[in-house]
Amino acid sequence: MHHIHKIVIMDHRDCGAYKVILGKDLAADPKEELAVHAAQMRSLKADIGKKYPNLQVEMLLMALNGKVETVT
Repeated sequence: MHHIHKIVIMDHRDCGAYKVILGKDLAADPKEELAVHAAQMRSLKADIGKKYPNLQVEMLLMALNGKVETVT
């Protein structure tokens, strides 16, 4: 109905919700933090793809300083 062609998933680093859910401060290890966020975003992208296979999904991770990196 709205002709949506793209979904953007954006997480952010130093996330308080991840600290509560995982019981761990991921910000202390940026590589692990990226890996955990990426895994969650990939799972969501897969779920979206099952229902909407032609929909493009972009995944981004933003630092608190505003720097954004693409997650593949």
